[in-house]
Amino acid sequence: MKIGFSLTPGGLLLPYHLEALDALKYNGLLRAETPIAGSSAGAIATACHGCQLDSKLILDATIEMSDTCASMGGARGRLLPLLRDRLSQYIGDEQLSNVQQREGAMGIAYREIFPTNQSFLQTEFATTEELMDAVCHSSMFPFFSTNWPVAVDTSRRIPRLMVDGFFTVSRDRFGAPDFAMGGIDVDRTVAISVFPKDAIGMAAFTSKDCISPTYSGDSAQLENLVRLATKPSSGKELTALYESGFQDAERWCRHQTGQAAEQSKSIHLSEKS
Repeated sequence: MKIGFSLTPGGLLLPYHLEALDALKYNGLLRAETPIAGSSAGAIATACHGCQLDSKLILDATIEMSDTCASMGGARGRLLPLLRDRLSQYIGDEQLSNVQQREGAMGIAYREIFPTNQSFLQTEFATTEELMDAVCHSSMFPFFSTNWPVAVDTSRRIPRLMVDGFFTVSRDRFGAPDFAMGGIDVDRTVAISVFPKDAIGMAAFTSKDCISPTYSGDSAQLENLVRLATKPSSGKELTALYESGFQDAERWCRHQTGQAAEQSKSIHLSEKS
């Protein structure tokens, strides 16, 4: 069965995605041939994984960005320029080559609202600029990533107006890209969400097809995640978030292993009978 992993938006909750991917890789469920796609924070994590950047390096960069936002008075309106600066530091020709040579598709989702009104899942990147542009388009949440409602892409003859990958799919996917948008064939899509699935109404995915924090039912949990996603926080908090991504994905992996063992046992017993 061909599984694809689809990563949701999440603002400064990016570290959760980084370690969730590390856990999947550690358990052999995320390989070079495995399709991955992401929107916004999920797009950043997807691109970093495709570039083969060390997740700890990106965690440190996230902490630095958060500290910079804190010193400037907050994250709102400042994230996209800071993101572009960090991407240009870490994505060079070698990293682009890693993406281009990756066996499995790597998709970055974003929405164009002018001159066409169309959702994209871009999987081919000719230059580092094109890759960074796609990630920044995907991370353009109106009046949050910058103080403007859209990003203006002037790389083509007719300028394009772009918004966040969250807007590429229906609300019940919470921004988790649909592989079909990019013509990517998968048998099963597993979402990775930085917010608890049950708290945000991700009805498009069953519990077994979603890696996310366990929902306690306490509104304080969600309020804290929203704070971490939208406002500067401490390195300690972001590191704890990073570690929780590994733990939640590890728990999901163990569940998958248990299911596979049960299925194998059932097949074995049926063959003996």
